[in-house]
Amino acid sequence: MFKFKDKIILRFNLLLIFGFFVWGVIIVAKAGIIMTLERQFWLDVAQRAIVYNKPIEPRRGDILSDRGELMVSNLVKYRPYINFDNLGDYSLSDSKREKLKKEKDSIWNADLGLMCEGLARIIPRWTAAEFEAHIKRGLTDFKLGRKGRFGKKKYPLCPDHQLYLSYTQYHKALQLPILNKEARISGLWREEYKYRKKFFGSLANSTLGDYSILGKNKKTGRLITDKHGLDEKYDTILSGVPGLMHTEKEKEIIDIPVEHGMDIQTTLNVEMLDICEKALRRGLTEHGSRAGWVILMEVKTGDIKAIVNLSQGDDGEFIETFRQNKNNGTPNHALADLREPGSIFKPVALAAALEDGKIQEHDSVKSYKAQGGVMVMHGRPIRDAVRPERDYQTVTEVIQNSSNIGMALIINNGYKNEPARFTDKLKKFGMRDNYNLLQCEGTPTFRTPASKSWAESDLQAMSRGYATAQTALNLVTFYNTIANDGKRMAPRLVKAIMRDGEVVEEFEPRVLDEQMLKPSTVQTLKRALSAVVNKKRATGARARSSKVTIAGKTGTALKSEVIDGREYSLLSFCGFFPVENPEYTCIVQNLRAGGGGGGTSAPIFKEIAENIMAKSERRDLAAAKDTINSHTPTAKRGNMTAANYILEELDIETSSGNISCDLDQPTWGALVSDSASIGYRVTEITENSVPNVIGMGAKDALYLMRKAGLRPTISGYGRAVSQSVKPGGRATYGTQVRITLQP
Repeated sequence: MFKFKDKIILRFNLLLIFGFFVWGVIIVAKAGIIMTLERQFWLDVAQRAIVYNKPIEPRRGDILSDRGELMVSNLVKYRPYINFDNLGDYSLSDSKREKLKKEKDSIWNADLGLMCEGLARIIPRWTAAEFEAHIKRGLTDFKLGRKGRFGKKKYPLCPDHQLYLSYTQYHKALQLPILNKEARISGLWREEYKYRKKFFGSLANSTLGDYSILGKNKKTGRLITDKHGLDEKYDTILSGVPGLMHTEKEKEIIDIPVEHGMDIQTTLNVEMLDICEKALRRGLTEHGSRAGWVILMEVKTGDIKAIVNLSQGDDGEFIETFRQNKNNGTPNHALADLREPGSIFKPVALAAALEDGKIQEHDSVKSYKAQGGVMVMHGRPIRDAVRPERDYQTVTEVIQNSSNIGMALIINNGYKNEPARFTDKLKKFGMRDNYNLLQCEGTPTFRTPASKSWAESDLQAMSRGYATAQTALNLVTFYNTIANDGKRMAPRLVKAIMRDGEVVEEFEPRVLDEQMLKPSTVQTLKRALSAVVNKKRATGARARSSKVTIAGKTGTALKSEVIDGREYSLLSFCGFFPVENPEYTCIVQNLRAGGGGGGTSAPIFKEIAENIMAKSERRDLAAAKDTINSHTPTAKRGNMTAANYILEELDIETSSGNISCDLDQPTWGALVSDSASIGYRVTEITENSVPNVIGMGAKDALYLMRKAGLRPTISGYGRAVSQSVKPGGRATYGTQVRITLQP
């Protein structure tokens, strides 16, 4: 019995061993199949199951004007491609791939024409037939196995493979047949290019700066960027903090939320920037200067309303740039250039003497009339540009006539025994301060008695604006203190940091010194600076205006710069307006071979002051209403949707049943009116044809021509009276059209 039991156990063990052996063979065989025949399939599966950590790039913040207008923001443009061989990128069985291929081919065959018609509407540079021929070439190359010019995985959607589409164009294209399908059908993919857009062209370009990504450091993975201006100074605020996400089986999971960059609101005013740039450009061109710059500051707050920096490009045109070139070593001259300021420094030196009681307003100073306005001090001749009329001159006349002799005598006689007291006063006045508005800002300097290079002649040199290096910002800040009755304000360029329209941090106007100058000193300086502009034969007479009262000081610093053996002087005018209640302080400087600040910078200052005050003048419109004659409104041909909007705002009834209310899809035509009613005559705009813009204003004429793919230029003003390309014909992309306007 026990012998029989042993046989059963033996058979069971043999059966168990055999079972394990068979399973082992199956496992080894399956492993071999996986490692050979199914290797690629399982590699694809593993690839999809991998968890990828991917950073979420934050959106860079915007830069706003003082009124919240968008000055700099982020835009994106796209370069679209079609991957004809995209089904190979998916892990599909042969049967599923074949089924999807048939579905894809049927959709492409049915909707290709409709897609091309839509593309021609969105991108009028090519016709629908040209789009279709281009795409069919790529399809044919793919089906025949040819690589073609662009390859089968990266075939450009547009005939020009370098063309970028705007955000609007690209997202309109996504709504077209074929392109609105999933990627397995459309094969569409894109390259993105993000860039910073300045919405007011070159205005304040050197101050706003730029931000661009040059690439990535291969070792650290960090971005290599090119930053300038405000984009550089406030990079940490604007850039935000990247987030982190990962993918699991094609699902995106956010691990660390992204923090988008915050916006900064500046003190810059777009209208004032435009006024300053136009006046400076006109003045530099008229006087043949090489470069020039302007700072406009609000007296009570220290807010910088405008900074303009213009220099000649290689073509001779004046441009504002944030980059250096051979003619433009420091693009932001107003903040970065350290130069001997010349005679506009004389009020600074005089203020020190007045504060310390070294001289009084009605004291007299020797003029050296008998010597022809020439004096020798410390072995060096000092000359006056304006020949003296008397043997002595008052303190006011010293500033009025920009007397080098007068200032040298006042400062040298007052401080020759205590020169450190004079230099300490200059420090108190901010003549060594760096306000840190931008990274490029220069730090002013001058020698002191503690310096090894100090010389006995430095006192008289500094009294005339030499032996010191100053920025335009420091000088305009000092003059602003005079205009502000002795209260010294810190220059302010950024007023707030914002997130989603809400203020996160506000920078209030900052007082650096409640009473830097005594009231008596302020009044003496104001009278002297007014005399510079308003007195007969004064150096700043060309700044005199019948529209606004101006006070200021001219300056000419010789040999400020030498280029190719040619000497350039720094010609300046700095002052404030209106004198009776100062609102703005301004400095205008330019580099020119010869001349003076009174003949070059003073007229520019005058133009700026007049236009700034004209813009700020407000009158009651009710006073201009014609209560006798009743006139029916008229409008130029063009955008009737906009015209209808204005008429409705004015409570004027119209028969506007056939007028579109969508400002993005306006109705075009003309206003038709009689004594009883106002109506519209609608004009159809045919796509891909040259529009008829006769009778339209410049804005509507330019819009329609550019929409048709043409390149219009305009001369004159008023209504369009002629166009060089006859309307109605086919619009060929890039064709130039000359439009003439007349009142």
